[in-house]
Amino acid sequence: MLVVLFSLSCSNERNKQTIQFEPLSENEFNFPADTTFAIPHSKIWDDRMHVHDSCMGSSYAANAIFMRTRDTFLIGSIVDMRTMKVVSHLPLFTDSTNFFSSIYTFETTPCYQKTLVNIPIDSFMNWKDLFELDTANNNINHELIEAIKNSDKTEIETGSWITMEMTDALGKILDTTTNPTLLEYKKALLTPGNMILVRSSAISDITFYFHTEKPLPDDLTTKLLNRPVSIQQAFFKSQLFYIDKRTFKLTLTGFFQMLGQFMKCEPG
Repeated sequence: MLVVLFSLSCSNERNKQTIQFEPLSENEFNFPADTTFAIPHSKIWDDRMHVHDSCMGSSYAANAIFMRTRDTFLIGSIVDMRTMKVVSHLPLFTDSTNFFSSIYTFETTPCYQKTLVNIPIDSFMNWKDLFELDTANNNINHELIEAIKNSDKTEIETGSWITMEMTDALGKILDTTTNPTLLEYKKALLTPGNMILVRSSAISDITFYFHTEKPLPDDLTTKLLNRPVSIQQAFFKSQLFYIDKRTFKLTLTGFFQMLGQFMKCEPG
């Protein structure tokens, strides 16, 4: 796998030191503190990386981590490595009109290829809320969940991949700024035990194809035949489509963060 490293740097003018952004090792992440993050080096993780690499044509950073989409981390977010919680966001207003255009690159790559993977739905969001197909008939909801959990083959099709990556301009701006908000952000950046999200990849939509060993129950089939079946969600659109007696698909349209790379800032 190609290891992607960053040459970001910022300087601490007061102490005349250069602060380097350094890669993080896996044992520096306190994964148990927040289930937003998934531990790498598992079958599910490998499948996830395969989906990205086959679409993008290049490997993601070796020290990247997977982030569940229910808690989206914006590029430039500073996170406490112990609690795995955001302590500071990149300020939305600055003393530089070209701030955002200079501190990160933005790339969109269409994909739309179907891949056989082993990625459970709850890797993306709370499936118990996602699969409330019928508020008046909980039995249909249960049948849908069981059909998904017990499917003998699952395929995933992703839409466009959106990748944002920080540049070394951030350090230069923080070195010269007098903006109080940016100075507070810089203070958090240089605090030991904090890390910053320097690269983030997301997809615009996801479609899961579920193939079941047994035929779908009759009442669930009847519900799915009323297609598309839309399920109301706060931040994205979800629809279920009946394909045949043993196959149905779930389409999620929105913004789904998949992978991220954090680094820490240390004196050079």
